[in-house]
Amino acid sequence: MRLLVIDDEEDICETIAEIAEARGFEVATTSSPTSVADKLDEFKPDVIMLDLMMPGTDGVELLRVLVDRVKNAKICLMSGSDTRVLNSARRLGSAHGLDVIAALEKPIEIESLRATLDQLAAGNNKSVVGADIAQALALGQLILYYQPVIELATRRVKGAEALIRWAHPTRGILPPSEFLDEIVKEGLMPPMTEHVLTTAIHQVAKWHHAGENLTVSVNVTASSLLELSLPDRIAEMCAQHQIPPEKLVLEVTETEAMRDVTRTMDVLLRMRIRNIGVSIDDFGTGHSSLRELQRMPFSEMKIDKSYVMDMVNNRDCTVIVNSVIDLGHNLGLKVIAEGVEDVRTWRMLAERNCDFAQGFYMAKPMPPEEFNRWLTSWRETSAS
Repeated sequence: MRLLVIDDEEDICETIAEIAEARGFEVATTSSPTSVADKLDEFKPDVIMLDLMMPGTDGVELLRVLVDRVKNAKICLMSGSDTRVLNSARRLGSAHGLDVIAALEKPIEIESLRATLDQLAAGNNKSVVGADIAQALALGQLILYYQPVIELATRRVKGAEALIRWAHPTRGILPPSEFLDEIVKEGLMPPMTEHVLTTAIHQVAKWHHAGENLTVSVNVTASSLLELSLPDRIAEMCAQHQIPPEKLVLEVTETEAMRDVTRTMDVLLRMRIRNIGVSIDDFGTGHSSLRELQRMPFSEMKIDKSYVMDMVNNRDCTVIVNSVIDLGHNLGLKVIAEGVEDVRTWRMLAERNCDFAQGFYMAKPMPPEEFNRWLTSWRETSAS
């Protein structure tokens, strides 16, 4: 894997290069802003570490250079500025379509640098080819993992979010970041969505008939929301499996829900009339107006994990999370916080009366059999 380090301090370049090379990276460095474009074209890096405070330029200009020349590289931003500037730069890079997966404050701690390099390496697996993913769908290799959603006040398990995985025959379990782009490119999103819905409804039916009062949440795309037949198809699936429609929750991102407000409202309203839950996912990352949010018939709101994960150490994120909780409750919505990764975050959310939490602190996404074992263990632990 090729790592390009862009930093005006040569000793920092050397330190990063030494640690990265020990982890198997091929490393190139540059301390000159004017040479960045040529270096990108010449070296073609897989991962980039970029200092936002370069002499004679600034991080925003360098981000624009990356946008023009970088397609699939993973990016880590570095800066001696305050956390707020660094987080804003991270979001700007993501808004430009760059894959910004980390941001480090200077002076950089060696352990943080090592962990970030490991993260960059782990996220750098090359995408699969279209023929492979089409075959995977046909062979049933696309499976669902389930991550619990837990009520903060009672520790009761509300249900789970269904998350797609590829059980690859040689590479093991792959996350959606490894193959969703190929799904879209090959025009396989409609059959994949149908497969996910069918599998999730089948699983929640198993739980229901075993006496478990659990819901299952499924992510749907903008194209699915424009299908006027979707509410009837889902209602029929629920009837076939003899489960109440309220056991199913459809999650749609804020951005996708607002692409065609009138048609989306048509589909979502018919979902709600059929008692199917509708959740606005990743709230805080889109650009909806409060009027549009008020008009949509959502039953739940999920706070984007980028805010939740940083709320312990970032006052701005804490303020945003608290405001979203109040907004959701004032609109009559249940609020779910994603990305809960430690007990301090759990307690802060509980103090703010957030309704539900989801994250690695409680459980990672699991296959159904492991989820069932975890559920038994969680209940025993909670009872004691």
